[in-house]
Amino acid sequence: MNSSRENTITRHLPASVRRMFDTIAPRYDLLNHLLSFGLDIRWRKKAVKFLAVQKEGKFLDIGAGTGDVSMEIMKAMPAYVIGADFSLNMLDIFRKKMGPGETRASLVSCDALSLPFRDEIFDGTIVAFGIRNFRDRLLAMREMLRVLKPGGISVILELSRPRKPIVSQLYWIYSRALLPLVGRIISRHNSAYRYLPESIRGFPLEEEFLPLMVKAGYNETKAYTLTFGAATIYVGRKNKV
Repeated sequence: MNSSRENTITRHLPASVRRMFDTIAPRYDLLNHLLSFGLDIRWRKKAVKFLAVQKEGKFLDIGAGTGDVSMEIMKAMPAYVIGADFSLNMLDIFRKKMGPGETRASLVSCDALSLPFRDEIFDGTIVAFGIRNFRDRLLAMREMLRVLKPGGISVILELSRPRKPIVSQLYWIYSRALLPLVGRIISRHNSAYRYLPESIRGFPLEEEFLPLMVKAGYNETKAYTLTFGAATIYVGRKNKV
């Protein structure tokens, strides 16, 4: 990774990232849908399908934010879903979406690098659009693996950089000009949507991230590119033995 780019990104981590997400929480869903042209909804649905949700299964949504992924998991009627995030404002919005009668979901405020759960209790874990914000991605994945049952699946959905020349150029113009402008106007946060493209550019490419998953202890690792490379789903399984 380019050292100046890495320095730019790590300046934001971790306390300032928490403050940033707390600030933009009320407009987070709107901006996600608007800035992705609604594709984020489709991407989340595809990512959840890789979890192979069972009706008696137990699932952990890390970096759950306002709860869209957890709500998608709950459609398959699992035993329960835990939504974990370090932003209390995000979790407050998630709580309002659930309503008072929902008993299959619990919300926990915690650090993804130190999950407050016992070993091997979840059938699946997922993090959507969050791992690029984690200070130590390898440690975060090891934590995901630790709480996963043998044979369980971890799914990571993350924004990525298109690599085909024409698409890459259009994406560069969009991410450097339009995205920060619209994000600043709607979120009323001066730097949040400048940080977003910076964090995407600083995230490892597929051929770099898959070996990191293997290093964390995952088997059967695969990557699935979405929408010309604008997002990628990574899947790994915990050894059954």
